[in-house]
Amino acid sequence: MAIWLAFTLLAALIVGVAISLIRFDREQALQRAESELLSLTRALEEHVARSFGETEGAVAEVAGILAARASVEAFDDNELQRLLRQRAIHLPEADYLFVEREDGSLAADSSDPSPTEKSTEPAPKRAIPHLLKEEIEIGSPTRSPVTGHWITPLTRQVFDPAGKYLGTAGAAMSHSYFEGVYRDLQLAPRDTILILHATRAITLIRHPQVEELIGSSVADSPAIGAEHDQRSMVVTGSTDNDPAERITAYRRLADRPLIVGTSRPMEDALANFYEHRRRIAAGTSLLLTLVGALALLLHRDASRRDEERLALAELNATLEERVRLRTEELEQSNRELLSFSYSVSHDLRAPLRAINGFSHALAEDYGERLDDTGRNYLERLRKASLRMGELIDELQKLAGVSRHTLRIEHTDVTAIAREILDDLSTTAPERVVHTHVDSDLNADADPTLIRTALENLLGNAWKFSRDSHPTLIQVGGRAHGAEKLFYVTDNGIGFDMAHAGKLFEPFQQLHKRDGFEGSGIGLASVRRIVERHGGSVWAESSPGSGTTVFFTLPRSPAMVRRPRERLQG
Repeated sequence: MAIWLAFTLLAALIVGVAISLIRFDREQALQRAESELLSLTRALEEHVARSFGETEGAVAEVAGILAARASVEAFDDNELQRLLRQRAIHLPEADYLFVEREDGSLAADSSDPSPTEKSTEPAPKRAIPHLLKEEIEIGSPTRSPVTGHWITPLTRQVFDPAGKYLGTAGAAMSHSYFEGVYRDLQLAPRDTILILHATRAITLIRHPQVEELIGSSVADSPAIGAEHDQRSMVVTGSTDNDPAERITAYRRLADRPLIVGTSRPMEDALANFYEHRRRIAAGTSLLLTLVGALALLLHRDASRRDEERLALAELNATLEERVRLRTEELEQSNRELLSFSYSVSHDLRAPLRAINGFSHALAEDYGERLDDTGRNYLERLRKASLRMGELIDELQKLAGVSRHTLRIEHTDVTAIAREILDDLSTTAPERVVHTHVDSDLNADADPTLIRTALENLLGNAWKFSRDSHPTLIQVGGRAHGAEKLFYVTDNGIGFDMAHAGKLFEPFQQLHKRDGFEGSGIGLASVRRIVERHGGSVWAESSPGSGTTVFFTLPRSPAMVRRPRERLQG
């Protein structure tokens, strides 16, 4: 009964821990998706603000020229069109620029092939607006009369110095331009990008484009009704237009009535979580099977012992010799049983420690109900979970290097290396360490990942040269064909080049027995970082003569992207 009661408690603990892990993993997956979407909305905010700002500037310039002339008719037939074309040629985000007279008829646009070919029919009259405005107004999306594609009009009313209404200057923002830009972002297949009009509560631009949703009402969107000072928000749910549950991040532009949004189906955001959940379920089933098998073995052993004790009691009435012989047989049986129990315990110790490692929750919630032996078991088995947790943390760091979105910019490698060496020197001020970092080391790379790589390389150099007096650490670089070569060298214990092939593999520790502890993840992370940038990494060393680790980086961002795409493909 005690054996099966213990099995029941342990099984409940395993299931509880598995459920907790699944919930935690789901929360982490949702947080990662929200973080990625928020980062994307910030990038989109900058792009949209820049695109609309450039177009608004061109419209304002045209309006200023019209106001200075005090009349649309003050321009020659071709002069106004040339003016619009000169401004439009530098605006890839605009289909065309246009000017309308005060009655609403078209005076000229940058796409009109020839002003002399304009229709002689009278232009439709349009009432002069009651509320005259001089600022830019963003209209509703419509079909371009020139190309037939979707456009969003930007207009500004023009007044002469005396305040007389002269007409309207405007631009047609090209949806096709934004489609091309967003397609280059290489989003997930079912990710969606939205640009909403905050005051009209409509969809201006959508990628991927869905005809019936362009210009549709989004009055029910939480982003429309949010406080104006709430720039960013993340919501989860479905809409009338899209019944599938999605995670959507919104960001309001600071100086325009626009809201950018990015969304991802919940199913896609949790894709990795579903895979992890299947693995956790499989692992839990395996652990329950092992624990059940152990409980069955112990139960059978206990039953056999009871049977043997009963048989021994019956033999007490027999002759002394038979008692002696039977006793010897029983002792031999006990020795075999102890040997078997030791073997089972030894073979299953690792999985049992892993299983019971999750029992810290039991110790916290039910520790008072257990006796001293039970609490002792829980404390012993907690230590295994700490090591497992460290390995999991290191694996997550290694995986984070691969997910990290590359942000290529000019990176000062010299400054980063000196900062890391300064931090290391504060950890052991008693050590005599001579360091040298070449000046003007720089690269077009992701500064966060380069810092991580240098922290691992310089950390290894610092650790493995601790027995050298004095310690020498150098960071340098030079041109290397079409790439830039960087290196970190030390005068530490070095290693046999026969093991160089294992150096950059996960969990490979060449000096673990020499008292140099580590996870074996650092150099594997360096390799992934360098390869994601399109470079390569290698090491040269010999025992007792120090180690030099070399890595290369492309010279330009364009060269970074191409190898990265090749590696990911």
